[in-house]
Amino acid sequence: SGSVPVVFSLLSDWFDDEERNAASSGFTAMMGAGIILGQIFAGCTGPSYGWRFSFFVSGFLTILLAVLVMGCLRDPERGGKEKVLREMMAIGRKYDRKLTWGQFVSAMTNHSSNCLLMLQGFFSNIPWGIMFVFLNDCLSQEMGLSVEAATFIVGIFGIGCATGGILGGYLGQLATGADRKFLPIFMAVSTFFGIGPFVALLGGHSYNRAGWLPCLYSFSGGCIASLPSVNIRPCIINCNPPEIRGAALTTANLIINLARGAGPSCLTSMISIWGVSRVDGFNILVTVFWTITAIQLALLSKTLPVDQDRMEKELASYAISAITNIGNDYCSLSHDDCNTVQNELFSRSDIGSYCGDTTVDGDISLFSIENQSLSFDATAAKQSLRFMSGALREIRGGLLSNQSNERN
Repeated sequence: SGSVPVVFSLLSDWFDDEERNAASSGFTAMMGAGIILGQIFAGCTGPSYGWRFSFFVSGFLTILLAVLVMGCLRDPERGGKEKVLREMMAIGRKYDRKLTWGQFVSAMTNHSSNCLLMLQGFFSNIPWGIMFVFLNDCLSQEMGLSVEAATFIVGIFGIGCATGGILGGYLGQLATGADRKFLPIFMAVSTFFGIGPFVALLGGHSYNRAGWLPCLYSFSGGCIASLPSVNIRPCIINCNPPEIRGAALTTANLIINLARGAGPSCLTSMISIWGVSRVDGFNILVTVFWTITAIQLALLSKTLPVDQDRMEKELASYAISAITNIGNDYCSLSHDDCNTVQNELFSRSDIGSYCGDTTVDGDISLFSIENQSLSFDATAAKQSLRFMSGALREIRGGLLSNQSNERN
């Protein structure tokens, strides 16, 4: 699991913001498929070759693929898929900002979107941790199914999760394309409606067999609950600059694992303190925690576009500063050429729309005071030359008019 945040950080440099939801869903679906295939492989080979055999095969394939990745995979250009940095990279400049501890703490505490995304990661994964540990037992011991039938229902649940992961990435990409605030709204709605199938699965009557009704509840629960989860990491990527993304994704992964570990403890504590049954405790925790998660995701619809615009504006200011080489040693172009490139960049919609104001949160950005003063001087000089040229043309026109009148 240590490589998961790194993979999502690489995806942000391989795919632009319109494609990251689909890329994330594809990778998440492959992880889910690996879990399902691993369980099937272990179940088929365990009786004949022992439980250790599946671990040997898995370890060998992991090492083999790691060697292939080292030999065949090439690091993408960091920030290369950010629209506001493409012009800078087109002339040979590189994005070389480094992460500092102060930047990381500021990003995690001062950006509303990061706070909401981390909090929802905790609240949403408490129920997931309970499912991973107790779902099979609840179905077999409380709901009247045999162990084999309960395992089959859990398998259907896994297929629903994989389906929801793929479908969630596609729908999330459509929502982002329509309006960025629609993606958090879609995640909030799907999180809230994901409560129903689980309450129906464990809150109804007992089952004699794995019929169509428990299979429907299990599949729909896994599918709907997985719709928002594949879109969380693209949201983290899209509101953080490239140097912070890996650390932010690692933090989110740690919070997710912490919540999944705390989930079973929450259920057992409810059973021991309040004396509720395991099924009732499961349904209460799913309802409470996913309702809180839905509210947090709804609030994200207000903050995510703002924080994404702020990040893109900061990157655009960095690109302008790098190209014009004001106060930094990035650009080898002449001053006139840099001014020309700067004017062209400001005229483009993908950078000019973010750099009309060169301040971020009231502070002077990387586009420095010196840069602003020199840009003002250059503009003033051009305007002065245009004025003098116009004045000389008027004087020349007046002299020619006088000469013509004298001749007549």
